[in-house]
Amino acid sequence: MKICGIIVEYNPLHNGHLWQIQQVKQQLHPDVLIVVMSGNFVQRGDFALLDKWQRTQMALDAGVDLVVELPVYGAVQPADIFAEEALRLLQQLQVDTLVFGSEYPKLDYYQLAQQIQQVTNTSDQFVDFRNTYATQFNQIIEQKLGMKITKPNQLLGLAYAQACLKLSYQVQLYPLKRNGQAKHNESSLHGKYSSASAIRQALLAGEDCQISLPIAARKIIASSKLYSWNDFFAFLKYRLLTASIAELGEIYQMNEGLEYKFQHEIVSAVDLADFLQKSKSKRYTYARLRRLCLYTLLNITTEQMQTMRKQRYLHVLGFNWRGQQHLHTIKKNLSMPLITKVTQKLGNGNGLMARSVAGDRILNLVGAPEQNFGRQPLIRK
Repeated sequence: MKICGIIVEYNPLHNGHLWQIQQVKQQLHPDVLIVVMSGNFVQRGDFALLDKWQRTQMALDAGVDLVVELPVYGAVQPADIFAEEALRLLQQLQVDTLVFGSEYPKLDYYQLAQQIQQVTNTSDQFVDFRNTYATQFNQIIEQKLGMKITKPNQLLGLAYAQACLKLSYQVQLYPLKRNGQAKHNESSLHGKYSSASAIRQALLAGEDCQISLPIAARKIIASSKLYSWNDFFAFLKYRLLTASIAELGEIYQMNEGLEYKFQHEIVSAVDLADFLQKSKSKRYTYARLRRLCLYTLLNITTEQMQTMRKQRYLHVLGFNWRGQQHLHTIKKNLSMPLITKVTQKLGNGNGLMARSVAGDRILNLVGAPEQNFGRQPLIRK
C-alpha cells in the first residue's frame, strides 16, 4: 500500500490546496491520503478562520481520506516543533510519503538537513540578542553553506527533513512545485489561485473571493461565522491586566522580561495589531509574539506544555471508507491513544485532552458550538 500524508491548516481550504490534492492522486496514486490538520489555532498564533470541524468537512469534500487533528501543543509552535509533532502523528499512521508545496522542489531536503545539523551542532554563534533566532540561523547557513533559505515552504520542507532525522522516520519527501500560484503571504487576491492570507483578509473584510475557493468550501463559508483575533482581544487584555507578574512569568515562552513589557503595553493597546507593534523588537518576530499572546490567552504554562508534549494522542476528526479501513488495519500497532470520542475522563481534570479542550472552550465565548464533547468524526460516504 502507498500511504500519502500532508500537514495542513486549510485556513481556509482554497483552490491551491485542491490542486495539491489532485496532483497527489494523479502523480502518486495513493491507497490512502491522510492529512494532519491544525485544530482551532494555527502555527502563527492566530485563530483558524473556521473551526476544526468545518475545515475537516472541506478536506473530506476535496478528496482527503482521513483527517487527524494536530493539537494546540503542536499546532501553535515554531516550525521545528510544529514539524516534529505533526510528523510523529504521520509516523503512527504509517505514512510512507510526505507531500508538501515548495518553491524549490528539486532541492535535496534530507541532504541539506544533514549539512545544517553538522553546522548548527558545532556553532556557538546564536548569541546576538539584537536579532531573532531565525535571522541568526539564516546568517550562519549562508556563511557556512553559501546558500539562502528564505522562502516559507522551503523553510518548512527543511523543518520536515530535520524532524524526520530526529525521529529516525524514513518517510519519502515529495515536494510539489507551487506552480503558477500566488506567494505564500501575498496580501492581494490573484484570481483562481490566491494565497490563504489574501483570502482570509478578503473574507474578513466582506469582499468577494469565491473564484479562489472550491464550490464546497464556498458553501460552508457562506453559512459560517468567521473567527479572528478581533473577537478575542478584549479577553487577552483582561487577562494581562488582572494577572500578576508571577503568573505571567509561568506562561510558555514568556521569558526575558516579556511579562513586564506585555503588562505595560496592553494598557493603551486598542487591538492585537497595535499591541504587537508596541511590543515588537528586533529580538522577536511578530509570529513569536502572536503565539505568546495565544499561550497567554489560553493560560498555557511551560509545565503544561511540557506535559502535553509527553502525552500525545491521535484525535480523529473525519474519514471516508478508505480512511476508516486504514484506521482499522493499523489500530493494533499504535503506541498513541486513538480517540474518536472525547469523554469526560479524557477532556476534564487531568485528562489526556484536558488542556486542549480547555483551549477550545474560548470559542464558546463568541457563540461557537461545542468543539469536543458529543462530537463524532465526520463521515463522508
